[in-house]
Amino acid sequence: MSSDAFVAGQERRDGICSYLEYFAPTFDWDELVRWPPDVFALCNLVLDHTKSYRYVVAPPADRHWPPLPRWNEQVEAAAKAWRDACDEGGELPPLIRESWQTVSDLRDLWLTEIRTGEAWELISALLTLHAAADEACAGIARGATAPSGSFEQRAWSLLEAQGSLCRLSPRRMRIVPKTNFSPRGVTIRSLSRYLGLCYETIPVSWRSGGRFDPPGDYNVVLLPWPLEVKACDFRAAPSPPRLQNMDTRRFGFFEFAPQRALDTELVGALLAEAVAETGSVDALLLPELAVQPTDIPALERTLDEHGVFFLVAGVREHPAGAAHARNYLHFGVRRGSGWERAEQDKHHRWCMDEGQIRQYHLARTLDPSKLWWEAIGLGERRLNVVDVGSGLTAAPLVCEDLASLDEVAELVRTIGPGLVVALLLDGPPLTPRWPCRYAGVLADDPGAAVLTLTSYGMVERCRPPGKPRSRVVAHWNSRAGGAQELRLAPRAAGLLVSLRVARTTNWTADGRQHNGVPSLQLSGVRQLGQEPATGATTAEREAA
Repeated sequence: MSSDAFVAGQERRDGICSYLEYFAPTFDWDELVRWPPDVFALCNLVLDHTKSYRYVVAPPADRHWPPLPRWNEQVEAAAKAWRDACDEGGELPPLIRESWQTVSDLRDLWLTEIRTGEAWELISALLTLHAAADEACAGIARGATAPSGSFEQRAWSLLEAQGSLCRLSPRRMRIVPKTNFSPRGVTIRSLSRYLGLCYETIPVSWRSGGRFDPPGDYNVVLLPWPLEVKACDFRAAPSPPRLQNMDTRRFGFFEFAPQRALDTELVGALLAEAVAETGSVDALLLPELAVQPTDIPALERTLDEHGVFFLVAGVREHPAGAAHARNYLHFGVRRGSGWERAEQDKHHRWCMDEGQIRQYHLARTLDPSKLWWEAIGLGERRLNVVDVGSGLTAAPLVCEDLASLDEVAELVRTIGPGLVVALLLDGPPLTPRWPCRYAGVLADDPGAAVLTLTSYGMVERCRPPGKPRSRVVAHWNSRAGGAQELRLAPRAAGLLVSLRVARTTNWTADGRQHNGVPSLQLSGVRQLGQEPATGATTAEREAA
């Protein structure tokens, strides 16, 4: 039997109600309509499974979209009344009540009739409820600061508690806020502005903090540490004892263990300079494996002194006993009561081949005839998302995690964060290289801005034959501004990047217009810690 025939056969036995049972075995049908994210989950599951969302741009023969006059205005008004009814326990608005009644009456209709477009009345009701539930959640981004007991605050509490806005179990699917979506092409993601459905069960931690609606730019200090990397900082590591079938003649493990500690005095000096330039600094970013766990307390004290809200740093933790080393991302948000911290392990090991070993001039420490895997454990996959204000979210990733098309990547595309931060231990993030290519994918769909940052020491070691040396340590890519390489000037130690929130108009595929969609634009780049160029070569002065 073909896969299409199997699906068709299954759909003849499944209606909406029985299909939902796969994802929420103990749901209460009559209670669903009292919470818009629950209804969004139902509609999104059915529309995605049957691919009937395509009818918003290509209706079946003799049918028309939208199904009602002034549908957009009716949906927007119904969404507001629906949200108010959730707050006050009042009566549902007529459009929601009637659409839900249609779905309830036809909930045992075979899914195949939805897929083919025969059940147009049901499809129209599902699409209408999907749009209204999406609109009802327009204020979720500010849920952390919403009044106690409000719809938005209750939704945000659910999100923080279980990583989902939906009351249904998050073990099989989640409803999450979203910032961006691609208006090109038609996917289920293009049908919603404020909500997304994730089938992945990756744990997601949501946090709020920082300046909401800053009067000016978001100012971010990039410290491309270590500023110097020696060949001996890379060394062979013992193979994990539990890997019994590993061919040690062809494969090995390596670790990155630089001896030089983080210079917190330098960090403080760069932050002071940045604050003097702009008046405030919002975040400090350090690349993959830039610091050790023992550096974090001193870093936090330094950030406290200069009023910085966010810290995102790549951390290397050497193994204790038989345990693996760790490569993880430290994520900190400063609160009035102190720092709220989170960790996110790297999800994919770096595999260094002969080309990379020679490119980084490491042949004296790592045998080029082998493939060398990063000697780290692989912890549970998770994603941290922070609400940075102005309706924007940010999500950090570590190096290879940016490029791997796995469950986390699909989750990022669903959430559509305003900013993806990728911390690297790599050569220069030049536009043709792999980090920038993958950043371009996220800039196109879902429309996130992507900032990558690497170590200047690795940039300096990266000298492929026939290629000029580079000073590019960071890369910016966004839908509006395109790709931009960020260079560290000679004798500089860091960069101050200013980001501005722009507002655009976008349309979901069902025809709803959304004004004021936030997006980040790169508005300025300044060098930090740059010494006077006295005695510099002509090339260095021109680069500066």
